[in-house]
Amino acid sequence: MTEIIYKYRTTDNFKNFVDIILNNRLYAAKYDTLNDPMEGHYLYSEGVLDRTILDLIYSQKQQLKLCALSKSPDNFLLWSHYANGHRGVAFGVRIDDVKYPVKEIEYLSDLAVIERYDEMTTKNILSKKLNFWSYEEEVRAFCETGNFIEVNIESLIIGKQMSDQEYGFIRKLIEKVNPKIVITRQI
Repeated sequence: MTEIIYKYRTTDNFKNFVDIILNNRLYAAKYDTLNDPMEGHYLYSEGVLDRTILDLIYSQKQQLKLCALSKSPDNFLLWSHYANGHRGVAFGVRIDDVKYPVKEIEYLSDLAVIERYDEMTTKNILSKKLNFWSYEEEVRAFCETGNFIEVNIESLIIGKQMSDQEYGFIRKLIEKVNPKIVITRQI
């Protein structure tokens, strides 16, 4: 089981928000639907990887799903970008990292260079990003089948700009569905 890691979310799509709470799961997306246009790109030396290996890596990237989270519960920019300008939430979760491998992102000054292939190559490619994303302090959970990562929700941080009415509603919802979830307000 991982340490607590955080998923920043808007509550605008209430169905998706409630799905996380009711089903204890986070959506896992294909890498090419994420907001980084360089996601999954890499460099290799000609002759090091043959066409068969390149096709295998491509196929594996298409099949793998991933969920992007952060090590930080109080990242101001993540609250702004992914939690609707501090009006959303951050779920504090633990993930079974045997069932869903979890990798910390390695931030690089240039694209990742692949010099050989092994069973971890594709996950390693998808665990590298360019330096300017380092503010996210990202961690990724990988899913090989299905579209969801099962999680244990430990906490829910409410954004400082969320209305008192919505905050009260969410608090009541959590108390009824899973009163063990610790609810706090963003500082």
